[in-house]
Amino acid sequence: MYHFIVNPVSRSGKGLKLWQQQIEPELKTQNIEYSVEFSKERGDVTNIVAKISSAAKNESNCIIVILGGDGTVNDAVQGIKDFENTTLAYIPTGSSNDFARDLKLPHSVKKNLRRILSAKAPVLMDVGQVETERGTRRFAVSSGLGFDGAVCQKSVHSILKKRLNKIGLGKLTYLGIALNQIINAPKVDAEITFADGKKVNAKNLLFFAAMVHKYEGGGFKFCPKADAYDGELDFICAANKTVPGILLALPTAFFGFHSIFKGIDIYRFKTAEIKTSIPLWLHTDGEVGYKAQYLNFSQLEQKLKFIL
Repeated sequence: MYHFIVNPVSRSGKGLKLWQQQIEPELKTQNIEYSVEFSKERGDVTNIVAKISSAAKNESNCIIVILGGDGTVNDAVQGIKDFENTTLAYIPTGSSNDFARDLKLPHSVKKNLRRILSAKAPVLMDVGQVETERGTRRFAVSSGLGFDGAVCQKSVHSILKKRLNKIGLGKLTYLGIALNQIINAPKVDAEITFADGKKVNAKNLLFFAAMVHKYEGGGFKFCPKADAYDGELDFICAANKTVPGILLALPTAFFGFHSIFKGIDIYRFKTAEIKTSIPLWLHTDGEVGYKAQYLNFSQLEQKLKFIL
């Protein structure tokens, strides 16, 4: 059975209309058996997925279809209780859609729906997790500490972003906040230890991110060789850069060329531990909860069943 979970405010408030005008009519036309629930506040998607997934073994084919953005996918991944009997599918309607970008999902809502309904078998996809002194959280796309976490945190509370989202220009908010964070980034040192014992001492750390997929932050190809099926994480470390150096390197990240600049390094390991001299903002798939100082990034033992 298909269980749809809709974020009604996704795509600048058009999520509900997309469901009513494009998805539900198609389901009725094809006589598809389905259920639908709508999220109202943060935490709803996680709770709904947990409820459905907990009963998944009682169904012959439990498919949860998420309608939303990267943050909605993140909330869904937190809620999966039974990875063996739960399959996740996704219709992207968010603002950044880095998850959909790497998977090359169609932009059309109807094309995505038809892709899901005609799929024969799910793929098995990696899921990351980050453990801090305050708990553990999963991530489907990436988890970052420092610059990218701070940008996410500031944008969540930006009144300007909400206004620009209404006219489809929400990404301009990220640009302004990013420039501010680059200029005012705190002086931070970090010690990083990877799975094979390799140690890296980073001075003036800008950010450190663990990535399942290639893209983060609305199209930055921070880890261009990341593979969501290889059982490992790709890590990017940006440190010891001047403000002009960062401003020069950052635009090239849209094309994945940024690692040619000194101070920007990419690694691939199963795990990584990082300890910073001061706490920094942490995000998981763009969702920000708190600042952290001691972190462990790893792959979740279970694989995500996903309809591609």
